[in-house]
Parts: sequence; structure tokens; C-alpha cells
Amino acid sequence: MDLNSIIRSENADKIQLVVSAKDLRDLLDGAMAFATRTIREREEPTYYTREELLEVLHVSDPTLMKYRKKGLIPEPVVIEGRVLYDKAEIRKAIDGNKIKVRRRITA
Repeated sequence: MDLNSIIRSENADKIQLVVSAKDLRDLLDGAMAFATRTIREREEPTYYTREELLEVLHVSDPTLMKYRKKGLIPEPVVIEGRVLYDKAEIRKAIDGNKIKVRRRITA
């Protein structure tokens, strides 16, 4: 039986343990890994403003509106009156070849 199983058993309040430093370290490492994963999963998404998205995609405002109407990019969210596009969702649209990033011609 491993330490984790013993700690979670229904008789845990009646059990006294002598724990090796390695077992304690392994337990703490597991707890830290779990906490780190949980925090990463809860991180707030990051967003593009409309202007930033136009720059990233190298498209005009009417083209961006066409992408939205065709469902090629997700609808923006409005946060505190600002229209924002989820970066992860935009990345999925680009990676899934729903939209192509155009190259801007510079003189």
C-alpha cells in the first residue's frame, strides 16, 4: 500500500506513520504538480483587440467581418465595453486552416 492510499483510507485518523524523506518528497512533488496543473487550467484567457487581430491576420476590417459572418473565427467577447477576441480560439482557427494569415506587402 502506498502512502497516498494510507492517507486516504477511512482509518487514517487512527494510523501513525513513520515516513521516509523520499516518500514525503514524492508526496509533496505530486501535490505541487497537481496544484501547478490546476492553476494553469484556471488561467484567464488572453485576448486580441480588434486592431491587434487585424494586424495579426493582415486583413482589413471588412474581411474580419466576413470571417465572423462565415463563422471562420469565433464571435468576440465584450469585457468592460471592449470587444475582444480569444487568442487561443484564433490560434485554433489559424492552425485548423479555417483562415489563412495573409502576408502584408511592404514597400
